[in-house]
Amino acid sequence: MSRVARVCTAGLAVLAVTACTATPPAPASPLGTGAATTSRPGTAAPSPASTPGTSPVPVIGSDLPALPAKPAACVQPPADTDDLRAAKAEPGWRAVATDEGYGTLHDLAVGRDGAVWATHLTQRLAAESVETTFAGLRRWDGKRWTSYSLPGVQVTALGATSAANAWVFGLADGRSGLVGAFQDDRWTAQRLTGRLGDTFGAGGTAARGAWAVSGRSALWWNGSTWQHHDLPAPAGAVGGGSGSGGGSGNSGGNKRGGDVWTVSGPLVDQGPAARWNGAAWQRVGVPALGLPAKAESPRVRLSDVVVLGPADVWVVGGVSWLVPGEFSKNDEPLERSRPVALHWDGGTWRCRWGALGSTFTQAEPDGRDGMWVLDSTGSRLLHFAGGRWTSQTLDGTIDALAQRPGTTQVYAAGSSHPEKGLARAMLWRTR
Repeated sequence: MSRVARVCTAGLAVLAVTACTATPPAPASPLGTGAATTSRPGTAAPSPASTPGTSPVPVIGSDLPALPAKPAACVQPPADTDDLRAAKAEPGWRAVATDEGYGTLHDLAVGRDGAVWATHLTQRLAAESVETTFAGLRRWDGKRWTSYSLPGVQVTALGATSAANAWVFGLADGRSGLVGAFQDDRWTAQRLTGRLGDTFGAGGTAARGAWAVSGRSALWWNGSTWQHHDLPAPAGAVGGGSGSGGGSGNSGGNKRGGDVWTVSGPLVDQGPAARWNGAAWQRVGVPALGLPAKAESPRVRLSDVVVLGPADVWVVGGVSWLVPGEFSKNDEPLERSRPVALHWDGGTWRCRWGALGSTFTQAEPDGRDGMWVLDSTGSRLLHFAGGRWTSQTLDGTIDALAQRPGTTQVYAAGSSHPEKGLARAMLWRTR
């Protein structure tokens, strides 16, 4: 989930102020054993800037009544209670690519055709500390990486529908509002203005398939322009829509991917959710998550959302708090965390609390009516299937998860465990 930078596509119309093109860069570092070296794509002709046009008047939708949270709150059970009872399982993942050079993969998106897009950061030792540099985008075709540099860009969200269609949202030269795309080997970028320019690309932007959300706004790529929708609740994470959305070559694009949900996201305290039913957005209340008595400086997060069906939705996150009068080994105030998974059955919520020690950060459908959930350790994955939870630990650190729409393939991007502070970019996939 997701869950970019300064690109756009021929036909990307988004209240443009600036348009730019970039030639694909030189190859990146070759991959390790079992993978071919990075290839350099051919030079593409510049894409012409398109006529400005994210819908100038936002799509409001019908006046659907807000759904209240039922129940209104989920009380946190005693510390020794674990509703998930996840049994340890054999690893169901394998590494498909490991870099020879140092770095990591961060944001991740997978198209229906199997193309994997990721943001790439490189690492090096400088004055006995690790220096990390953004190295642009990468695309994995199953055998090798193709790399594209994005100088001057900070990526905050990444979306893709295929090898020919990827979008990034982020900042360029420190300014938010850049939206761009890579389409058919043509790379262009444009800047949003007004309220969209102030929010999109800043922290709290999220993308999935052809949908992107930030604050009270959502954008949907219909194949030629971005349609702007006002949201009934602030959003920092988006899920559903089969991960495909609209765009060239996508059947069902007019339905905008079916049910799409947003939640408040990992950067702000818990708020209500919102649901797109294919025609309109509707506010959906989420139960307030309880805290232990005397908890100080609480943080309550709804980090991600998974849509398995119209009446089968999961929201994952957790709560963290300081324990009054207790301190860590480093003499810092003691912080405790607890994960939670909330299930919506079409009318009511059920909350499942995990054991103390972490929170949930991301989740993705598994393609079999279940889901994978990443916790804040960065290496522990929980799998929910058939009403049962299992857990497994990968040999590395995971930064992002993404499902290939329409399949049981789920990818994880991140890095190996550091060696003297330096790690190697890695890509995993379910077996």
